[in-house]
Amino acid sequence: MKVRYTWPARLLHWLMAGIIITAWGIGFYADRILPVGPSYNRAGLLAFHKEIATCIIILFVLRLAWRATHRPPEVEGALTEDQRFVVHVAHWALYGLMILTPLTGWIMSSAHGYPVPMLWLVHLPPLVHKSPVLAPFFTSLHQLSSWVLGVFIAGHITAALLHRFSRRDGIMDTML
Repeated sequence: MKVRYTWPARLLHWLMAGIIITAWGIGFYADRILPVGPSYNRAGLLAFHKEIATCIIILFVLRLAWRATHRPPEVEGALTEDQRFVVHVAHWALYGLMILTPLTGWIMSSAHGYPVPMLWLVHLPPLVHKSPVLAPFFTSLHQLSSWVLGVFIAGHITAALLHRFSRRDGIMDTML
């Protein structure tokens, strides 16, 4: 019998992976690559970035609730005790970054006085008042958490591919 995560856990994992990678790519493109000028729709890109990034908050809460009530599968003999500890710490760091990054974005937008749209239906309430003091701080924090999240995701993908193609120990199969 194949050892796997439950289908809701796999669905939440892949939905969040797709949304986070898309939001990260759009945010990076809008902030670092897109030229400044009226013919470029930076505001539209950032609005779309916010629309999908706010979905991460909802999915995160669902994922955390599911994780709290459903133990992850164990692949016997695949990892040493030390490796399991590192994986545990890395996964919880990823969870922290998955909520920290959209929350800092929400606070950043609030501090700049910009709306935070969610699901093309509503705007989230501002978490702080417009503040020229808080805006640059939370902009930097959001950018930093985004980069750290990107590094952790790259490490997560690299580890998954190593398990799949080098070690062939069934770890990646638990999420497929």
